[in-house]
Amino acid sequence: MSKKKSVLDKRTIVNLFNENKFSKISKYSKSIIDYYETDIDICKLVIASEINLKNYFKAEQYLKKIVINNGTDEIYYLYGNIFKVQNKFYEAIDAYKQAISLNNKFSEAYNNLANTQKKINENENAMYNYLQAIKVDKSNFGAYFNLANLYRSEKKYEEAISNYQKVLKLRPQFVEALNNIGTIQLILGNFEDGLKYFKKTIEIDKFYSESYFNYISAKKISYNDEIFLKLKNFIEKENFPEVQNFKMYYSLSKSYFDLDNHELGFKYLKLANDFKLNEIEYSFKKQSKNFKKIKEYFLEKKNAPTVLNNFKSIPIFILGMPRSGTSLIEQIVSNHSHVYGGGELDILPSTIENSKWEKNDNFNDTIKIIRNEYLGKLNKISDKNFITDKLPGNFKWIGFILNAIPESKILHLERNPMAICWSIYKSNFNNPDMGFTCKQEYIAEFYILYKDLMNFWKKKYPNKFINIIYEEFVEDYENNIRTIFQKLELNWENHLLNFHENKRPVETSSFQQVRKKIYKNSSDEWNKYQTYLKPMMEVLSKNNIDY
Repeated sequence: MSKKKSVLDKRTIVNLFNENKFSKISKYSKSIIDYYETDIDICKLVIASEINLKNYFKAEQYLKKIVINNGTDEIYYLYGNIFKVQNKFYEAIDAYKQAISLNNKFSEAYNNLANTQKKINENENAMYNYLQAIKVDKSNFGAYFNLANLYRSEKKYEEAISNYQKVLKLRPQFVEALNNIGTIQLILGNFEDGLKYFKKTIEIDKFYSESYFNYISAKKISYNDEIFLKLKNFIEKENFPEVQNFKMYYSLSKSYFDLDNHELGFKYLKLANDFKLNEIEYSFKKQSKNFKKIKEYFLEKKNAPTVLNNFKSIPIFILGMPRSGTSLIEQIVSNHSHVYGGGELDILPSTIENSKWEKNDNFNDTIKIIRNEYLGKLNKISDKNFITDKLPGNFKWIGFILNAIPESKILHLERNPMAICWSIYKSNFNNPDMGFTCKQEYIAEFYILYKDLMNFWKKKYPNKFINIIYEEFVEDYENNIRTIFQKLELNWENHLLNFHENKRPVETSSFQQVRKKIYKNSSDEWNKYQTYLKPMMEVLSKNNIDY
């Protein structure tokens, strides 16, 4: 038998690849690479097979060998892809740049280079390379789409929509682009326009879960709603497979709650949460340990020195449990002419993580790192005097905030525990750290962790932040709004009571509520679901939490 025959002939390799029989190719991969090392097309199929099998180390070793003998643009491009899937972003960037240096018309190399730069928050470089990808290939709809997503992440909504439209000129039925335009319309408060895009998306793909979820989240469902009926039909009558998406179950659950069918609402809500919890990597034990670490850290640390460099924009942190009223308060505060509504910024958690606070023995150095990095990034968002940072989970970092940014303002929202816990349970959160939201007992236990940590902060830093009790606030909101601005030391403006007319973009799930006048009895809603909420009620009661 010839050497060639022992390693499979070219036709066999191609056929196996086209039939997705990657394991059979992998079985002979080393001998194939050795024999066909100068045949780039065959080598690419072998490497692609290993990538499909997630055998990244093998793929990388084969690429190293090929690069030595034949470092073409496509090989360096594949090299970049291997590094990228392994989160070796800097190595990937170098490989893509090498591919581009060999072929400056390589549109996909520019596109993947930009995708990787975005991963490490080099957004300006990413934007440049998306534009380069488009410049050399105006038919690269993926680059248009990625550029649109980048614009959206930076809250440049007009530019985002413009690029999504360019995608649709090339791919009229590209559902992701249609859905994303609809989502931006919701963010901007254009609800009817948003609904039209979601309907169009569902017409193209009846299984596209994102648009069902967005459509049903944006309106109150009636029994004759065509989208509800379509969703209901193929889930309940066509044996809808669970593998499709848990968002379908969230959508159907919300529909039944709108229709006051509590039994079916909870049936599909539990399905959604159980299914989601099985999909994500989450450990409540690990999360509990993190809370303990924070407390122990600040039990030992002294306050940082007050010698601070100046920044133009100062943050107003609005924090607390999710669904505690933080979006409403931000809508009110950001209505002031000197305040920019930043929304749920992820800057602080990533900055604190980058400071390596657990390993750095020098507290002052840690504080300086956090201050300079956080405020440096914040001041690129807006040139207004104040910027709201409404990430509820920032309550964990109050110790760092008060030491690193003592001139900041902190508004802490409190609300009836059951109102919070119920609202969390029925909501869909995308962040993996929010895994606790999928189980009633976890939600209640997380609330206890939050309450304990907040009591710790209140004791350690008395009178250092503004506490707002949601139920008391909405009962006399006109006077309380005035009080908030007094405490923030911001001059009164006559339009501030008309906060619901604030036209700023709102990206949270509360995008509808904050554009309406205050509903005073929202904290009582959970009472009508008591029969179904016993697990979380029992946990709260055992820990002496009144509700």
